Amino acid sequence: MTASIYEFPQLFRAVHIEKPEEIADETAFLKRVWARHLTRPVRRVLDIACGDSPHGILLARGGIEVAGVDRSPTMIAKGRADARGLKTIRFYRRPIERFSIAERPFDAAFFASETFPVMTGNRAILSHFKSVARRLRRGGLYCIDIDRQDPPRMRGGRKLWRRRRVKVGDTLIKVSEFECPMPWYSGTWIYELACEIRFPDRVVFTRDLVPIRYMLPNLLDFAARASGSFEMIACYTDLSFTAPLERCDRRWLGVMRRI
Repeated sequence: MTASIYEFPQLFRAVHIEKPEEIADETAFLKRVWARHLTRPVRRVLDIACGDSPHGILLARGGIEVAGVDRSPTMIAKGRADARGLKTIRFYRRPIERFSIAERPFDAAFFASETFPVMTGNRAILSHFKSVARRLRRGGLYCIDIDRQDPPRMRGGRKLWRRRRVKVGDTLIKVSEFECPMPWYSGTWIYELACEIRFPDRVVFTRDLVPIRYMLPNLLDFAARASGSFEMIACYTDLSFTAPLERCDRRWLGVMRRI
């Protein structure tokens, strides 16, 4: 059975071209968004699809109480190891589409890493919003970070997007990324990530198929309102309060208020 890149927490962020300084910048921007849109201090935060929760660990080190929710036991285990000694962060293994945790209400929640579009079904998205809303105070904020998506290409078969190499210590990773079309009416496509990981003592092949829903700010706002739990009050581009949406380079942040 082919392995998944997510079984190797020490490698997957490099494969996804994430840099440590980006985590700090994203966390700092979240704090600025909270200060801009909330009149009360943020003391408790919910990290959705947290993985090993690098953002949550930074917040916890700054005195904020954090709970992380993720489906991957491997990533949660790494998060707990990285957070060893921190008493203000907890991890829960839950599906992100529908979950419940025994926690007091949170002041804010966030979904980082641009992976919100992996929820492709309407029911899953509405259920997700309701699950988050049940854990947020009324008026609390839910910030969702999403990659800028070019118009979906629904025609043709599986196509190579790009090939690249990544080096992590003594480990070389050959990365191949593919776009796989779905039926035109689904509004989704498949991102295929294939890796050849050359450890010093062995070679491992991984393959991940990630469904991606075409998601725009107006569609996110529509889904939030349809849930009866949120309304989108702001949309920010590339960690800026002033960059216009039409000049979005990499990603945008939807800011939801719990109603």
